Amino acid sequence: MILTINPGAGSTESKEVRVTELFPMWTEGVVTVDFWLPAAIGVPKLLKVDLEGTMFGIFKDALYIREISILYNRDLYRFPIKNFLYPHSASYNPTEPREGCPPHFLIREGAGTLKHLETEDFIIKARNEDLNMVKSMVKWNNDGEDSTAPALLFPGTLEDMKAADLPRFLQFRDATLDAGEKMRKPGESTVMKNVLKNMVAQFFKTYKVKNFESFDQYCTYLKKTADNMGWEKSTVHETLKMAKIFRQDEEFGRQLLCGPNPWMVRQVSSLEGRWSESTVPDHALEGKSLQQILAEGHLFEVSYYDDLINIPHGGKMSKSLTGTAQTWYMCLAECLLYQRNDGKLVPVLIRLENTNDGELATFWSPPKPEITDLDHPEHLAWLWAKMWFRSADVNHHSLVTHYGRAHATNEVFAVAIYRNLPNAHPIFRLLQPHILGVIAINCQAREIFLKVPESNALACVISAGDNYWLAFDNHYKTFTYDDLIAPEVVKKRGTKHIPEYLFRDDYLSHWEIIQEYVEEIVNLTYPSDEDVTLDAELQNLFEEVVKFGFHGIPNSAGFPRVVKKKEKLTEYLTAIIVNMSTFHAAVNFQVFHCFGYVPNSPSCMSLPPPKQGDTITMDKILKSLSVLEITFFISTVFFGLGTFSPIENFFLGDLGANRQGMIGEIMTIAANQEACVRRLIEKMRQLKEKIDARNVGRYLKYDVLSPVNIPLATQA
Repeated sequence: MILTINPGAGSTESKEVRVTELFPMWTEGVVTVDFWLPAAIGVPKLLKVDLEGTMFGIFKDALYIREISILYNRDLYRFPIKNFLYPHSASYNPTEPREGCPPHFLIREGAGTLKHLETEDFIIKARNEDLNMVKSMVKWNNDGEDSTAPALLFPGTLEDMKAADLPRFLQFRDATLDAGEKMRKPGESTVMKNVLKNMVAQFFKTYKVKNFESFDQYCTYLKKTADNMGWEKSTVHETLKMAKIFRQDEEFGRQLLCGPNPWMVRQVSSLEGRWSESTVPDHALEGKSLQQILAEGHLFEVSYYDDLINIPHGGKMSKSLTGTAQTWYMCLAECLLYQRNDGKLVPVLIRLENTNDGELATFWSPPKPEITDLDHPEHLAWLWAKMWFRSADVNHHSLVTHYGRAHATNEVFAVAIYRNLPNAHPIFRLLQPHILGVIAINCQAREIFLKVPESNALACVISAGDNYWLAFDNHYKTFTYDDLIAPEVVKKRGTKHIPEYLFRDDYLSHWEIIQEYVEEIVNLTYPSDEDVTLDAELQNLFEEVVKFGFHGIPNSAGFPRVVKKKEKLTEYLTAIIVNMSTFHAAVNFQVFHCFGYVPNSPSCMSLPPPKQGDTITMDKILKSLSVLEITFFISTVFFGLGTFSPIENFFLGDLGANRQGMIGEIMTIAANQEACVRRLIEKMRQLKEKIDARNVGRYLKYDVLSPVNIPLATQA
């Protein structure tokens, strides 16, 4: 390694310092080196880092460098890097990226600085070189607002590139890749065995459809699969506990408030439009009139109509997986929910509409209280209606909430941040731990889950998978900046006073804690509002988010082109961090708990939705659910999606669970910045204690937003 202090500074530039010690390539460690420098070089402000390989080096790999610290005149100067550098030969000094790495690093010391406050030419020149190098490696996939508006709405992404070809600082670390392969291979192997078995059975005409004969059989199969695959028993146990009560209306309501898709509930002030075709039965409202409940503000709605409209039925991949071609029906679904006197939210009316086949909308309500036999046709009709609604829920979650809101939207921010904020920028150092991995995981998703329609993995799991892009197009017609602002979401949806809305409570707590942290960093960085306006690098970021990130989306989704006030900047940055961390954790890390047990959330239904007046039997319900091969694929995919990456860092560390916290991962390393981080961690610790106390005695705990369970970034 070759270090140069204050490169380009003339008389205060140091000579090259050659560090010949061996560096650990595959494990992280610290290398300490003593060397002498003439006092005339002055205070270390800028550090050039170069990496030279040995003459006979054959097995060369990039070196990950977290930080370099220099003790000069008894003062410590820290240079945060968190990037990869590839060694070059002594006879060749590259000026362009090589093997996905920049040719060298130019790192500003300490807290970082704003460009318009820099006064020394050599530092400004290095800053420009650093940013331009990254820009040459990180490019948008579109030409921005000067190009033709896209036929289908979708946020901007990194240029079309395979995950393995990404710049090294955008790729996953080797530990993540190895763990991912280890987890994926057993599932892929079993799927291929099933496919081959079915092909042979089809050839000899011996294939039989493997339907389940009871809900209990699904539980038994899930336990057996988990044992064979070596899945974590505590995770499977929570899913099986939920399976025991999934038919209860109270559990249905709980999952809409605290399940993987918990942000869709909104208050209803009148029954107009599609709801005007029917009414809520009196027996579902505890003797109250509908007008009284509306006046009390105790009627709510969840609708997947607009986001799933015009998506055809799926199932094109079913024959290759099961041996028989199936139609997986798409059904538009909406639900009215009533907040009972005991505070619980329960469904009171479900609307289903099979627009693909031109069927009339149907309405379904709970059976009368005097009907207690769960096998009675009215109970079974209500159960099946709830299953159809939950099928729409899991399709909406997979495409709109999880990939759209928690991945695709976040990629916009990550690309814009890398392209416009150099390493020296304090806001880059604030955001960098939170944008790690999102571009890499999205590239992997585009390779595996969102490939061409004939072979994408989503088409093996959900009904909308064959035409997934239509869900994105529907959603981004109405998506706005305010959808990322937690207090605004709660206010707009009228959900402030719903009891036991634990997602809302924890979501707002995280927003408040992170906003206070961001506000402190912003105040340390910008002496005044004018400095925000004068920060051209920051303003270019906002411009690119609009021009390239949300190009074609109506009104650029309401994102500002210019931010002039520290208060607005704090809100914008808080939204990025919360969406990258808290929101993604909420919608991702309990998918197996709810979706892994198929009867609770059928991701694909192979019989048509019910018509009004149909007599529903248990046999019909079971035959509509996924067969054995698809059930295995569903549970395997959702278990994998809901599993933490092995190198993720969390807001709070947990030694017992081998989870690393923020310290050591952050780039805000100046003393006053670290003080802000430590205050953030202390507030997160208090929030964890509050969540732990709240979960005592609960049949199903809600701890997905405990700070020990929230990775800093979107990496799964």
